[in-house]
Amino acid sequence: MTLVLLLLALLGHAFIWVALINRTHSGRLSHGLSRCITVVCFLILAVVPVWFGWWLVSAGFGSGEFGSGGLGRIWQHGSLAQWRQLPAGWLAYLIVCWSSAPLTTGWWVWRTMFRRTPGVLRLHRRRSVTLAGNLTRDDSKEHLHHYLVHLPGNEILKLDRTDRDVDVPRMAPALDGLSIVHLSDFHFTGRVGKAYFREVVRLCNQTEPDMVAITGDLIDSSDLIDWMPDTLGSMESRYGVYFVLGNHDVRFNPQRLRRTLVDHGLVDLGGRWVEIEVSGEPVILAGNELPWIAPAPDMSGCPPRTPGGGPLRIVLSHSPDQLAWAQDHDADLFLAGHTHGGQICFPLIGPIFSPSRSGVRYTEGIFHAPPTIMHVTRGISAEIPIRFNCPPEMSHLVLRAMRK
Repeated sequence: MTLVLLLLALLGHAFIWVALINRTHSGRLSHGLSRCITVVCFLILAVVPVWFGWWLVSAGFGSGEFGSGGLGRIWQHGSLAQWRQLPAGWLAYLIVCWSSAPLTTGWWVWRTMFRRTPGVLRLHRRRSVTLAGNLTRDDSKEHLHHYLVHLPGNEILKLDRTDRDVDVPRMAPALDGLSIVHLSDFHFTGRVGKAYFREVVRLCNQTEPDMVAITGDLIDSSDLIDWMPDTLGSMESRYGVYFVLGNHDVRFNPQRLRRTLVDHGLVDLGGRWVEIEVSGEPVILAGNELPWIAPAPDMSGCPPRTPGGGPLRIVLSHSPDQLAWAQDHDADLFLAGHTHGGQICFPLIGPIFSPSRSGVRYTEGIFHAPPTIMHVTRGISAEIPIRFNCPPEMSHLVLRAMRK
């Protein structure tokens, strides 16, 4: 029994501090403060179990009385009565951990075993391409990758080209087949060579989408804004390339970044909405950069809904945490990134770290929260160029009018 209680406590302890790390990166905390909190959380996550174990052994827990004993006795002779002899602080924290473990485990079992594919997802297909092999020799020399990129098993250059056909309930039949390439989280750091991103752009253009939606975290160095003209500035689509910024972008001269992107033909949706016409039908495109950049767009002036349900409303945001805002503002489709799909996914367990108030609930894929359909992409790269069991993703969405 003692061993079971200790293992439950360890599991609950991990759940609590991982959850805090995830939520630290979901809000408006400064980069420095969020990193400090993250480091402290990791230290507590690692040190507390070792410290507590050492204290138990040195105190002789399981030996019948405190003062002598060893680790083996904890497993063999510890009794429930002895737990009550622990200092009040330790016992209170253990109770919190014991409560957390079954609740979180139960939620994970439900999410893993009973989560259904949303009914609006008509088709899901993925193809993998390793872009490292497609770079020319000159490009490879000019844009060398960081040594972490070459770690065994690292999938940072193994791009998934994901196709998803999605039924949109209120979409006009004339818009059936509207295609969107959804990209996010480029993270230009210099650790992944520029040629990789040029290949991503080439594949995007090869798809010939009706529009491209870019949902933030483009740069991690103001010097690399100069990469924009022959990467994102080279994207092509029938009705435009639209973008919002993310939390990393606000740290590195966001005004210059916006100007550069707009100067090269991209449309800035940050904090506003625009109306375009597609196949004779109005489409509303809006950009929400909360919580990092205010304000959110004022949607009160949008054209009212017609009896048939139109016009189609599409919202771009960096964080999936803005889903509630999208629902409140009657969005049909909500596009987000930020989570990187977890970036490292463990066999059977799945992702653990996800910078969201919802933890790993919305790490990737299609979610239906009427009236809104949300798509979260795993993104194109990462600040730290490591991905295991979670390759980057170029998402191609094809919107379908609901079948009657």
